[in-house]
Amino acid sequence: MVGLAAALYVIGVSAVRWWTRGLQRRGMADARAARDWYLLAAGLGLIVAPLLAFTLVSGLR
Repeated sequence: MVGLAAALYVIGVSAVRWWTRGLQRRGMADARAARDWYLLAAGLGLIVAPLLAFTLVSGLR
């Protein structure tokens, strides 16, 4: 379960990083806004990833 939570966390944070870089390339966000979104996703991911992993593991049993 810990491995799944870690994988979900990395995937989620990477997706937000990819999204914010796209916004920066298009000129829709500056570096500060991109960092704020990344930090928000990282903080929420610490809570959501283990809960989602627990739900998935429990559902597959």
